[in-house]
Amino acid sequence: MAIQLEAYQWILVLITVISTVIGTVKILWGRIELNLNTNFKTFQNQLEEVSKQATKSQQDVRELERKFYQFQIDLPHSYVAREDYIRGQTIIEAKLDALASKIENVQIRQGMNQK
Repeated sequence: MAIQLEAYQWILVLITVISTVIGTVKILWGRIELNLNTNFKTFQNQLEEVSKQATKSQQDVRELERKFYQFQIDLPHSYVAREDYIRGQTIIEAKLDALASKIENVQIRQGMNQK
């Protein structure tokens, strides 16, 4: 059993097959394009979000730097350096020792005058 087709029938079958292939390609291309657009939009949104977070983190870093510099400025007014404290204590102790020896000398003189 052989199928015999006329020339116009072969042309119609060929046009139908080509149209089917072209239609399928158009549908697939449309889906690919839609998927790409969705991916690009998602990527763009993520980039914007990362950019906002980066800007916020830069502002946070600047705020921390400002607070640190303010701390460095206030530090000498709030705290005494160890060497300065030791120097001050040494001076006070030397003055107390000098005062104690003067008082001792006065007591010795009074003891000698009473005899």
